[in-house]
Amino acid sequence: MALQTQRKYQRRSAAEWRALVAQQAVSGLPIGAFCRKVSVSTASFYRWQGLLQKNGDSGMAAAVTAPRRTPDFVDLGALEDLAPSARRDAAASPRVELRLELGGGLVLHLVRG
Repeated sequence: MALQTQRKYQRRSAAEWRALVAQQAVSGLPIGAFCRKVSVSTASFYRWQGLLQKNGDSGMAAAVTAPRRTPDFVDLGALEDLAPSARRDAAASPRVELRLELGGGLVLHLVRG
């Protein structure tokens, strides 16, 4: 009766790695914690993550490069007149310009003054 040795690792296909990388991206967990949770070597995870990004895997670039969630709203405070309170009339108000580059060639440009 031959003794069967059990492998310490599990060989995964590219599709399985693609799914793991996508799961980590939406899990909100740091890569180390995610790898421990699913019993994957962090070195292997980073290797496959890089390979998938390099090969431009369809749909993976966004999930792989954006693992952290962004806030829905960022309060930048109120734009107040820069002139002293004694000179707050409309003629004394300085011109204020705000330009936000939102990505993808989209720019929001606000002007007051």
